Amino acid sequence: MLLWADGVTVARGRTTLLRDYSLELEAGESVHLRGANGCGKSSLMRVLAGVVEPRRGAVTRTARCQYVPERVALPESLPARRWLRVCGAGGAGLPDELNRRCGALSNGQQQRVVLTAAMTDRSSSPSILLLDEPWAGLDADARDALDANLTSVVAQGSAVIYTDHGHETALVPSRTVDLTDGGFELAAADGLVRVELRRGDERTHVVISDQALAARLSDGWRIEQIDEVR
Repeated sequence: MLLWADGVTVARGRTTLLRDYSLELEAGESVHLRGANGCGKSSLMRVLAGVVEPRRGAVTRTARCQYVPERVALPESLPARRWLRVCGAGGAGLPDELNRRCGALSNGQQQRVVLTAAMTDRSSSPSILLLDEPWAGLDADARDALDANLTSVVAQGSAVIYTDHGHETALVPSRTVDLTDGGFELAAADGLVRVELRRGDERTHVVISDQALAARLSDGWRIEQIDEVR
């Protein structure tokens, strides 16, 4: 067990978001936290990461924990590569377009720098990654690269908990937990279909859940045409 939350109560100000909530995370798992805005996804992430304490209950971690919040703000005057060294990730590769002062980077580029630090393997032991909307602000290539990196670290025994309110990823989680009504676990994700979209030179994708369509595609059928239904 890499992490477990035992009967935690999570609050924001005077508002209780989750009461007596428990969660266990094993090595090699990926868990998707989902739910309506304001249900407590980000607040639970901060509690799991140890950034804030729960009102009640306890969180135990047995592995190194990396937390990437939804919004990041790096020191403007500090070069990105030096910031990585400060974080202990100086050996991480950094593309030329990110090798600048942090203040000269876009929000999406700063997100990539922070994710690079979080995903850099500093030991052979499994780690915990807590990622709050990590795909937000990334272009299509960066989203695909993040999907591949997360798949790799999970296969190597690390564990990931993430949120993805914008449905930006094609990552298939081990488990999905919905926090809308206090937290309940959904069946293992299946029936997910990734659809690539183009508009001129722009490229993106969406992930839809449709078991019937997924079954047809796995049986050799291919999408020929998609029409808007009004």
